Amino acid sequence: MIGEPIETARGAYRHLTVEETSSTNTLCLEYALAGEPGDLWVTATDQTGGKGSRGRDWESKKGNLFASLLLTDPCSKNRLADLTFVAAISVQETIESFSHKQNKVQVKWPNDVMLNERKCSGILLESVHQKDTTYVVIGIGINCLHFPVQTLHPATSLFAEGVEVSANTLFFALAKKMADNISLWKNGNNFSAIRQKWLDNTYKLGEMISVHVPGQERQIGLFASVDDNGYMLLELPDGTTKQISTADIFFNKTG
Repeated sequence: MIGEPIETARGAYRHLTVEETSSTNTLCLEYALAGEPGDLWVTATDQTGGKGSRGRDWESKKGNLFASLLLTDPCSKNRLADLTFVAAISVQETIESFSHKQNKVQVKWPNDVMLNERKCSGILLESVHQKDTTYVVIGIGINCLHFPVQTLHPATSLFAEGVEVSANTLFFALAKKMADNISLWKNGNNFSAIRQKWLDNTYKLGEMISVHVPGQERQIGLFASVDDNGYMLLELPDGTTKQISTADIFFNKTG
């Protein structure tokens, strides 16, 4: 098996670091299809083709963290999306552990982490099924030193907000947090605990937002909660509640 052992209190994981790859997610999927058993982290110093959500690019500059975790059959298929929330709260807790009290670190539905109301991290979940086995890759990008300027939502870096920590140091702290939260999640049988952590640190919960669902008209409503399946609950002006499974969320109502 490839990679070096990582010491965690919640199981055995391994870590492989590479100098350069197009995408740590893509590399993990290639290893999976070649027979890698999983519980493997892959990090890269340089990433030339980082992937964001919905086919967008993820700007990848040296000094930032590019990490992917490969898991094998982590849960039933209907609970796979939970892992985005597991990863997001793990990133939030990790950044907060290095931050100062004046900083506000929050999770933004469904797959971002915000630092002082600007995006500092994104998460991309990918999976492949082969020979009765489901391989899941959780890709995590964190802006440690650099952040893009031309983005859908305003971005920042840890360094820009006064959090000075190397990508390598951040990674090992994140790996331990992820191990803790994956254990707490219990293969999808205890999403309620992850959901509660997530709701306790949610960006703009209880506020009016603009929801852009692909192929549909924009809707404005109150971000009421997240349900037991991770769907956003949007309270519409007529008093009804709508489940949102995927969308671009804007917190300026006229956006």
